[in-house]
Formats: sequence, structure tokens, C-alpha cells
Amino acid sequence: MDSQRSSRDETILTSVAESIGATLGTIAAKAGSVQKELAKRVAAAKPQARRIVRKATKSKVRTKSVRKAKKTTLTSRRAKRKQRT
Repeated sequence: MDSQRSSRDETILTSVAESIGATLGTIAAKAGSVQKELAKRVAAAKPQARRIVRKATKSKVRTKSVRKAKKTTLTSRRAKRKQRT
């Protein structure tokens, strides 16, 4: 009786183990395909991101130079006003 029960338990355990293995294999395959897809999208997005960063940096530099020019203009106007009075 015990040998019959242990045989049945072994069969159930084997079945569960195979099921778990199959599930893990499916999950690993899906994770691999997702990783590949993400790598493709990141590779495609990198040039666009670089352009955006470059553009933002240029506009920031322009803004600073415009501010300096405005300050210089305001300073020279103030100096001229002082000279008149």
C-alpha cells in the first residue's frame, strides 16, 4: 500500500515539477522577447534624444547670451542718462 501511495505521490510531484518548468520557460521566453524589443526601441530613441539635448543646450546658451546683451544695453542706457543729467 505504501509503495503504491509513494508511486502516486512521485507521479504528482513529477507532474507539478514539469508544469512549473514549462511555466518558467514561457516566462523566460517572454522576458527575452520584451528585452530585445526594448533594446531596439532604446537604440532608435538615442539619436532623437541626443538631438533634443543638443537643441536644448543651444537654446540655453542663446538665452544666456541674449540676457548678457540686454544687460549691456540697459547698462549703457543708464550710463547715457546719467551723463545727460
